[in-house]
Amino acid sequence: MMTVYFVVMTICSGFEGCVDERQPGPTFASKAMCMETARVMAPRKGVKFKCRKERTLVVHETLPVEGYGKIVSTKTAGQP
Repeated sequence: MMTVYFVVMTICSGFEGCVDERQPGPTFASKAMCMETARVMAPRKGVKFKCRKERTLVVHETLPVEGYGKIVSTKTAGQP
């Protein structure tokens, strides 16, 4: 498991309260890198940028051993 950070846009209005929406874009390895990106985003009235974290599963794929990469079957595909 690995923790990654991403930017969340919080939109607040007087009628509905606040709503969090995940910004499309990259994920970051540290909160400091995420906060640096959020600081540079253009400020808008009623919008705040925050960083949230999420735990993700990192899959390490191993390459097959040479000669065993493909399995070939000589069995016919039709019905008996």
